[in-house]
Amino acid sequence: MKKIAVFVFMLAISMSVCAKDTKASSTVEPLRTDIEALLEAGDAEFAAEFSASDFYTEEDGTYMLRANVYEREYFDMVAVSLLEAGDAILLDDETVVVKTLEYDEDGAVNINGGFGSYGGYVLWTDENTVYYEVDTNGAWNYLLTGEVALRLDEEFVVRDYADSSNPGVEYGAADFFDESSADLPDLYFSYEDTTVTMENGAVAEILREASAGTQEENQEDIPYTIRISRNDLPVFDGPGYDYSYVSTIVTAGTYTIEAEEEDFEGNLWGKLKSGAGWIDLAEAVSDEGACITVVFGSEQIPEYGNAVEYIADDSDDTMVSLAFRPSENLTNVSFSLLGIDEDGNWIQEEERYTMSELTADSCFVAAVCFYGDMTAYGISFTDEDGTERYFAVHISGRNGSLVLDEYDAV
Repeated sequence: MKKIAVFVFMLAISMSVCAKDTKASSTVEPLRTDIEALLEAGDAEFAAEFSASDFYTEEDGTYMLRANVYEREYFDMVAVSLLEAGDAILLDDETVVVKTLEYDEDGAVNINGGFGSYGGYVLWTDENTVYYEVDTNGAWNYLLTGEVALRLDEEFVVRDYADSSNPGVEYGAADFFDESSADLPDLYFSYEDTTVTMENGAVAEILREASAGTQEENQEDIPYTIRISRNDLPVFDGPGYDYSYVSTIVTAGTYTIEAEEEDFEGNLWGKLKSGAGWIDLAEAVSDEGACITVVFGSEQIPEYGNAVEYIADDSDDTMVSLAFRPSENLTNVSFSLLGIDEDGNWIQEEERYTMSELTADSCFVAAVCFYGDMTAYGISFTDEDGTERYFAVHISGRNGSLVLDEYDAV
């Protein structure tokens, strides 16, 4: 089912950034929707976030809902066209200084080198009046519009496809307002998967879309969106780990799955609507966090204020950049060439680079050579809990992706 992420009336009321204003200011900001206009529009569809406890009744018996409203991040096309080197644009609440700006034949705007450059950005359009930011896998950004109190139609319905134990369940007024209503304290609706539809000034339907975990039971709901929070999810050119590695999803966001297929190992794969490739859906929705991740440095990765770059090898062979990104502050960091002892354990053969600290807002990029399938590099450090951790990184002989394995030091 298609996720509608913007207000249907947004373009009519939000063209607040004009060419004159853009050049008077050094920063282009996203178009914003007026909350008052939202309430007065009558008919609208938008992303919202709330919980079961946000349903309440007015003194006159009117059913109400408190919700945070979100909108897709859009930029006025004229304002973007007037950007020059030295100007800035506010992308996902971060100010990006424009160093270079180029338009390709498909109409995309490449800022600071686009996908082919470290710290580059790409703006795209499927309308003739607005741009929005995309990454290599098609995720988009949302902005908080504000908090609203919404009147509910007496016959409003909540259609919930995200509950794996009861996919496709429907709730009505009795479930939220009657004295004998169901106990729904844990029912939570995120803007990443929830669409509110208003008709004649009242909420008629709330739709919470299915997560990857329920898709096998709800094939009729394809296409659907999922929220990916991790920054190291590999993408392959087919539904299985024997297919070639394509890229890595490094940006958290909402992604659209347009097809599913199960491989011979029993893994369920989803095809990204952007055309980037296929992802393992179980891995995509995994909450398992990692204190450090690694991707190829040639891929699009966020710009870090304290990036450290190191050339580990000076060779005529093909060199590869490894970008290590921590999720917490690390100390006593060491980057090494690894070997394997007679028992098959990873061992440090040669220490190449050390850092006293690698902070969560930084990135360590090492240029190395992989001389064969057995070549491996290692990174070790002390985490915030004071535990010494050791990781080996090597290229998979199965699909060409990077593999990061934690091991015990001998």
